[in-house]
Amino acid sequence: MLITNRLFNVFRASARGLEAQRIAMSTSAENIANANTSRGADGQPYAIKRAVHETQASARTFGRALDQAQGRLQTTDSRHLAGRALRGGGGADAEVGPLTDIQESQQERLEYDPTHPDADENGYVHYPDINVVEEMARMMSANRVYEANLTAVQAAKDMIKRTLEL
Repeated sequence: MLITNRLFNVFRASARGLEAQRIAMSTSAENIANANTSRGADGQPYAIKRAVHETQASARTFGRALDQAQGRLQTTDSRHLAGRALRGGGGADAEVGPLTDIQESQQERLEYDPTHPDADENGYVHYPDINVVEEMARMMSANRVYEANLTAVQAAKDMIKRTLEL
């Protein structure tokens, strides 16, 4: 049972990564689509969205992670890993995977167009300060990471298939 749980951890981690990158691509696409939106349903300019990724294990220190990993190590020589007590059994696997939060910002750019229906009293229209080129770069980066996660899933499937063929 423990082996199957560890095998499926690859799929769980990749699924979290796929979801995080899907959200990142979606927010960038939404930003690009609303780059010239001067007023939303609430009467304000579009709020720029950013997908922020964190890991659930970000609070863990390297030393604590190493201590947990060493619980699963075996040594053939007492001098190996000197100074560290090896615990038997190996603890629970840490939940590591991206937590994606969408943050909004109200950065604006002003364009002078007194004929625009959304122009203020000085003739300026308030647009979100979205750089379309940067958003496209974010989308391309998220797409590449998404593809890498798909490759990891495929590699894990191939390894499991080869194992079952033995």
